[in-house]
Amino acid sequence: MTGVTEGGVQASPAAALTPGEIAATLAERIEHVLASGHDAIRRLSYARTSVRLAVRGTERAVTLLFDRSPVSMSTADEAAEVEIVLTPDQAERFARGLLHLPTALEGGVVETRGPLRKYLEVDPILREALRRAEGAAERPDGALNGAARPRRLPEDLLSIETRDLHKSFGGRPVLKGVDLAIPEGVISIVLGPSGTGKSVLLNHVTGIMKPDRGDIIVRGRSLNRMSRSELLGLRLEVGVMFQDGALFSAMNVFDNVAFPLRQHTDLGEDEIEDIVMWHLKSVGLADAARKRPNELSGGMRKRAGLARALVLDPGIVLCDEPDSGLDPVRTALLGELLAEQHAEQGGTMVVITHNIPLAKSIGEHVSVLWQGKIVASGSAERVFGSDDPFVRQFLESRTEGPLGMDA
Repeated sequence: MTGVTEGGVQASPAAALTPGEIAATLAERIEHVLASGHDAIRRLSYARTSVRLAVRGTERAVTLLFDRSPVSMSTADEAAEVEIVLTPDQAERFARGLLHLPTALEGGVVETRGPLRKYLEVDPILREALRRAEGAAERPDGALNGAARPRRLPEDLLSIETRDLHKSFGGRPVLKGVDLAIPEGVISIVLGPSGTGKSVLLNHVTGIMKPDRGDIIVRGRSLNRMSRSELLGLRLEVGVMFQDGALFSAMNVFDNVAFPLRQHTDLGEDEIEDIVMWHLKSVGLADAARKRPNELSGGMRKRAGLARALVLDPGIVLCDEPDSGLDPVRTALLGELLAEQHAEQGGTMVVITHNIPLAKSIGEHVSVLWQGKIVASGSAERVFGSDDPFVRQFLESRTEGPLGMDA
């Protein structure tokens, strides 16, 4: 880490700095991005919590006040609802936007206290803001050095969990005991061959389908125990981007994206217009607002579907085969857009796909579904490095292995 960052903060090798100096640099960089006034930074207040970032080896700490609007920071020694204790190396990486906290938690190498899920919802926003300010080209990682083995995250840090999920159609089992665990605050990929039950799994998470056996837990709440009104309320917190966009053909793009706001809020038309146009601009469709779906290309329809999925500011976004029907270039561009939107919006994004390049380009957490069960799950680095015969065959597109035409 050398030279001067975009924010004018002098960077020095971590080994040359004391823990106190690293804590001071961390505070300076966070203060810089909080003062930027960027739209995404204003969204940090959605966490509605306070987080104390402590650095081992020094009493200096940074307290982030996400329960204030605008979000502010304090270096005074004060209590916070959440505490994260970092090693000097982890703190240095955090300051550069390169510490992927969910992966570090999976590795058991970061000490935390308090309701961390609240912070994890906005961690992608702060991490990307710090990375951009630093101009870092590296991909964030979990700083897993020293971890004996990856561990299952505690339930209170999971965004979505399924427990022994079973579903059959006409006596044919599709889901055969799916145990899925998706961390909060990540882009999570659910990979698997065509016809293996990925979309069926997604429909259970949204409550569209009910399991024959098992349970679905969304942010600590069991769908099995929800009343109809509670389930409808949960669906407002979960945005869905369907394979083909699922746009209403009789409505133009603007009205398609505005539809959830008109159905589920009391906002006036002026407010709705501001929100819809902001989202259309963010996906590059501001000039197509008055076009009908049949006037759009396949990629444009998918972007319109993404804007509609995000318009209610959901904490969880589910993307069902977003790359279907797209050529490799447009698939890559869509992947970039999904990553950008996650960095702007925070929360959890789940992408259902069998596209390996897309999964590798944006995935932070990966689960592999095959024959009705999760056969591999964890950080992208760990899953992509798996030596499981099926996982290796699928990832490398080999013809030899357990996966055949009928398997």
